[in-house]
Amino acid sequence: MTISMQLKGSLFTYYEPKVLTAFETGPDNASSSLVVIGGLGDGYNSLPFVPALVQSMAAIGWSVIQVQLSSSYTGFGIVDLQTDSKELDHLVRYLTKERHKENLVFLGHSTGSQDCYWHNKYGETSAQVLGYILQGPVSDRESYAEQVPNLQEYVEMAKEMRERGNGRDIMPRGNGFDPIPITADRYFSLVGFGGDDDVFSTDMPDDMIQQLYQGIKRPMAMIESENDEYYASKMDKMEFLSRLQSFCPAIKKIGKIKNDKHKVETIEGQQYLAAFALEFVQELLSNK
Repeated sequence: MTISMQLKGSLFTYYEPKVLTAFETGPDNASSSLVVIGGLGDGYNSLPFVPALVQSMAAIGWSVIQVQLSSSYTGFGIVDLQTDSKELDHLVRYLTKERHKENLVFLGHSTGSQDCYWHNKYGETSAQVLGYILQGPVSDRESYAEQVPNLQEYVEMAKEMRERGNGRDIMPRGNGFDPIPITADRYFSLVGFGGDDDVFSTDMPDDMIQQLYQGIKRPMAMIESENDEYYASKMDKMEFLSRLQSFCPAIKKIGKIKNDKHKVETIEGQQYLAAFALEFVQELLSNK
């Protein structure tokens, strides 16, 4: 029987105009926090490894904050990475000013890894983030190409809609994301070659990787799951991470969770991820 996740903490609004909230769990009045950013369809308590992170981070006096963005739950189809990054800027400003946070590290799951990449490179408050942990950074383009037989037809349709200036219009059904409404802009971003979200594809040429990862300055750690059901490439996962690392000195740490899936469902995998995150945070603090 699955036991529902139950966490005690503080729910607060960090951006009033959109009523965006975040939930903090861990030591009272913690001056440092690990911010967890979910992937497509995620929201509060949707990631099974959060309790393990709470336990590991509490050992050094850190709390864990789950953040709600406009793209959370079913909102991802009508929101882009740029909006996510701006909302994360609002979160950082609120946490540092109103909750007096001295240290922040982001951990992005799945498409939340794109948020970490984007905020690291373009975020206005990235200098206030010690580092970024990317868990399950897999290519949506490669994954959906395997799942949706006629994907390329919809990609071409999205291109045409965007060229006509209708990028904010909703794509027709059957595109692979049903029943979630998704705009042509976000569709191309996620599954079109060279879209804004297309930063973890294993078929990218060297010059593309170099361009994408140029300007990434804040330290990053990347960790994959050995049996990730959304990793659609034949390339070895560690080989891929090493390839990215060769182009991006900011990637300081890479790892693999053995015998586990995309969301890290086993107790052993969750403990491994929590230890990986804790070790990276401690490395960041020692180099601060």
